[in-house]
Amino acid sequence: MSRKTARKHILNIVFQAEFDVDVAIEQIMNTYDEEYKTTADVSDAGVDEEKLLEMDEDKISRLRTIHNNDKKFIINEAKGIVEHKAHIDELIAAGLDNWEIDRLSKVDLSILRIAVYEIVYADDIPNAVAANEAVQLAKQFSEDKAPGFINGVLGKIIDLTEKG
Repeated sequence: MSRKTARKHILNIVFQAEFDVDVAIEQIMNTYDEEYKTTADVSDAGVDEEKLLEMDEDKISRLRTIHNNDKKFIINEAKGIVEHKAHIDELIAAGLDNWEIDRLSKVDLSILRIAVYEIVYADDIPNAVAANEAVQLAKQFSEDKAPGFINGVLGKIIDLTEKG
């Protein structure tokens, strides 16, 4: 699974955590993991649809399982976002012009949290990659104006973090 696909899983978890604030992130991830095993899109595995028709249900089920390395990345990112949520939200608020963080849609806020976490805490992910991936998530899961908005906010946050 690519990191692009893994970020979609992280978005689902972070978005769900926004609504289940009293539920521990581990419980949310366990529930998500169980649901994913039975409802995931097998296209994540890069299998041709014609070959898919020839496979038995057991083989398809194995393709739906998140691999351990991918799972580790997803869990580390989701836990890191929750652990550093206060600091991440401070940075997001600093990147907003004439806008309050509580007015952001839950999807946009979740996307921003993922990107800001990667910008600040993930040394192996370049800032430009984190910002670009956030814009791509916004194009897929948010409103038409969201990608530009998210790009602008992240640009300000990158400038703030690079200046110290």
